[in-house]
Amino acid sequence: MKGREIALFGISLVAGLTGGFSLRKKKQPQPSESPLFYVGTWQFVDPHNQRRHRLAISPNLDVQIDDHPLQVRVQDLNEQQLTFQDKFGYHLTIHANERQPISFFDEADDCTYAVKPLTDKND
Repeated sequence: MKGREIALFGISLVAGLTGGFSLRKKKQPQPSESPLFYVGTWQFVDPHNQRRHRLAISPNLDVQIDDHPLQVRVQDLNEQQLTFQDKFGYHLTIHANERQPISFFDEADDCTYAVKPLTDKND
């Protein structure tokens, strides 16, 4: 009986440990999905000249404004904001609500712009 109890305990222990690992594996993909939250094409209006612009973020987090690539690197990424730093050291911070980006702050211009998804109707 004791050998059988030890074997059952061992099986329970292994099952418990592997179950814990599978739970951790399920939780890890969530951060990797975060960049996709920001991916898309967005429009914003410059308040100084009322000109409409296009902000595009690719799945690998390349950034373009009006089809011009920006040389940036990701500095911070979470569910509330995505922050890039450009080659001059300025920050571009995209703020989001629970569904999508809603604004971005351009440190170089010291200006915050409201963004909306760019659709064919708005283009």
